[in-house]
Amino acid sequence: MSMKEYPAKLTTGYYRVREDWEDEASQLGAYRLLANAKAKCDENPGSRVFDNDGNVIYPEEAVPVTGAEEAEEKPVMDEPEGKAPEEESSEEKDTPVTDEQKEEAGKEEYPTAEELPAAIAYGKLKTLMNIREMPDTSAEVVTIYKKNTLIEIVEFCAGWLKIKCPEATSGLAYVLNSADTYAFTASKIYTVVPGDNLWKIAEKELGDGSRCADIRALNGLTSNAIRVGMKLLIP
Repeated sequence: MSMKEYPAKLTTGYYRVREDWEDEASQLGAYRLLANAKAKCDENPGSRVFDNDGNVIYPEEAVPVTGAEEAEEKPVMDEPEGKAPEEESSEEKDTPVTDEQKEEAGKEEYPTAEELPAAIAYGKLKTLMNIREMPDTSAEVVTIYKKNTLIEIVEFCAGWLKIKCPEATSGLAYVLNSADTYAFTASKIYTVVPGDNLWKIAEKELGDGSRCADIRALNGLTSNAIRVGMKLLIP
């Protein structure tokens, strides 16, 4: 596939910026937008942009034309034992991935809206935050959520929250929350109704009115003032 045939924005999969496709540790980022991947590559001499099947697509002079040239691009030490570079090149060319296989792979990694997992917890952002495609600070930013944005959490990852995100193609995205620094998290959300106050809410939801202080702290409130329709995190 020539450069002009690669879409400017992917709906499934990523353009990955690495020094070597086989070395995942060399990855500098994964992007839906080709322009972002190329920009990251330009910032890091020696890196390349790979498509979802491991083919080099940028810079253009790095794209091999023949199997012999590909063999020159990759040092022997990077090849799996017992397999010559020429053999890998031939295998990649002779075993194309079908559209059905690509679609199936996309379904496994990027569920549709109907397949999104249920929320297991809720959160409120403590500050303005980048929402990313993957749990990696170098991954593409899907959108930016403002302070106090409520989020539905589907999984607690290592230092990240996997959340429902309608702006993401997959319906899911990630927000950094290392050591609970960037978001309050709780078991449920309560919507304030007429006649409510924090003491009544604590009695109703937690069985103890004195725990109103916990609700206030969890929501970053500086006073007991609340309003009808306001959404509060409940411990």
